[in-house]
Amino acid sequence: MDTSSFALRRGALITLILVLASALAACSDGSDASEPAGGGTGGTATVENGAVEITAEESLIFNVDTIEAPAGEDFTITLVNNDTAPHNISIYSEEDGDLLGEVGATAEAGQTVTLDVSALEPGEYYFQCDIHPEMNGTVVVSG
Repeated sequence: MDTSSFALRRGALITLILVLASALAACSDGSDASEPAGGGTGGTATVENGAVEITAEESLIFNVDTIEAPAGEDFTITLVNNDTAPHNISIYSEEDGDLLGEVGATAEAGQTVTLDVSALEPGEYYFQCDIHPEMNGTVVVSG
């Protein structure tokens, strides 16, 4: 085999690999697809019999990103803190919006607190840990 032909093929192969790698990098948004958006694990908790429970986990995440609740009914959110850091949960009209009700009580490591939520109109609302705002999600109210 001719040495110049081999070098040409090798150069073409390297160029092709670089072009493909660049194309794949351009298609990526830089996020890890295994991690959900928001500050939770991607799960959903549904209000049943007027109550729902969520957990603050280590690594500053909630065990859910979505809370589903019925419209026009009061309910409670029980926050179980399985983390070593303190956490709370509060509901807002939207991200950076108005607080709906009161700021949730703080649960220290290993503690549980309950937030009473007054009946909400159908729509989407925002919840977060006020101590760690990156821990957040959506309350979906329907019915």
